[in-house]
Amino acid sequence: MSLDTKIGIDTPFLLAHAMLEHRDHARAVTIMDKLLEEQTLFALCPTVLDEFLHVATDPKRFEAPVKMATALNIAGNWINSRETVLVMPTEASWRLQHQWMSDHRLGRKRINDSGIASIYYHRGIRRLLTGNPRDFKVLGCFDIMNISEE
Repeated sequence: MSLDTKIGIDTPFLLAHAMLEHRDHARAVTIMDKLLEEQTLFALCPTVLDEFLHVATDPKRFEAPVKMATALNIAGNWINSRETVLVMPTEASWRLQHQWMSDHRLGRKRINDSGIASIYYHRGIRRLLTGNPRDFKVLGCFDIMNISEE
């Protein structure tokens, strides 16, 4: 199988796909099935997985949060999937993140988003799958697939 299309996964997509009570769950599953059919390769960075673990286990965000062991299992399935490529931050991606934060006057609530974007951008990934396109539109360099509009 040739996996030649890459798309960066953002935390809102990962949460929608994994959490049954998420309003976009069914849509996320449908989108995932379509992308897999198209032989898409998914990129994941550590920040997305960390955010997923934090939010999926938070009883303030979900009526039925998952236990940490379950969240780790879900993350592990993504990490070990043959369709997933793990991409790590580099010195260059950190510099880009700080430059973007300065150039676009991003505040503290955008630290992780700009970090995720800089890691993907530095690794040549220009497509993002998210439920919060506004987090990335300001950067003007990504093709954004919004699960809330599909």
